[in-house]
Amino acid sequence: MLFNSNKRLIFILFIFWGGIKSTFAQDPVLPATNLGLTNTIDAVSPPPGFYYINYTQIYTTKSNRNASGLPIDGSAKIDYLLSLHQLVYLSKIRVLDGNVHFTTLLPVVKLSAVAKGSESPSVNPHVLGDLTLGTGIQWFDKKLFNHTFWHRVEFDLNLPSGSYDPDFVINPSAHLYALSIYYSFTYLVSQRFSFGSRNQFNYNFSQLNSGTKPGTYYNGNYSIEYNPVGSLRFGIVGYYLKQFSEDSQYGNHNYFQDKYGITNTRERVLGFGPSLSAITGGGIFIEAKMFFETAAQNRPIGTRQTLRVAIPLKFSKKP
Repeated sequence: MLFNSNKRLIFILFIFWGGIKSTFAQDPVLPATNLGLTNTIDAVSPPPGFYYINYTQIYTTKSNRNASGLPIDGSAKIDYLLSLHQLVYLSKIRVLDGNVHFTTLLPVVKLSAVAKGSESPSVNPHVLGDLTLGTGIQWFDKKLFNHTFWHRVEFDLNLPSGSYDPDFVINPSAHLYALSIYYSFTYLVSQRFSFGSRNQFNYNFSQLNSGTKPGTYYNGNYSIEYNPVGSLRFGIVGYYLKQFSEDSQYGNHNYFQDKYGITNTRERVLGFGPSLSAITGGGIFIEAKMFFETAAQNRPIGTRQTLRVAIPLKFSKKP
């Protein structure tokens, strides 16, 4: 076999919207989540209205890691190119002194897999990922210790609406429902310095037509930013993912240990790198960044190149 008590089968080492075929992978992977998509001035928002955000992300696998964080020799490397489309409507409805907002996200992802010395895992050629619907509250420039403080809370529902075919080992859809909640803030320490983070908690339901259920997990994005001139901002940004509970089968969290000898199914990864952002004269926000991953367990380690572009469509004059 390709695994022991400290290793998982190479095909479960998830890159993006990976639905995994049960005949190749006994242990499920976590659904796709926000790893470095939003960092710089994440909680800052324009006035009520509609805006469109596009995220382009390229992930390149360096190696796959087992439960001890050690490389898995000979494992397949899976890369992806993501184009994530988000539409946000920030309303004038006031709740708890903030504005209610609604959002929808649709990922389009191109996956590829290469295995040296063995047959590569099959990849679904279709590109649609799972749709996410969300609603929350946006608070505008409040004051905290006499400094400007923006923050937001949002609840999201992930739908198993993407491309999925059990004949493929790797699919763009996770093939399950999931709930998440996040809290994001941006704190302007001065006119030049700011920092912020987005902290998200996720609960997964079982995969459709299966009792396989990935564990609950946390993911967070972080940033420290410096504004030297105009709207230009340099930053040090990062993200962290930590799975709390073991994966389960029909409610049995010891299933993968008892049946396959996998003593630890929980995933972890840390990414960090530089960022550069600016706002154009037309109000378009652009953020570019590069992440280098480390401290991975039970998942790949690699690099993420990310571009975020937020475009205002129609705004009101006041929050």
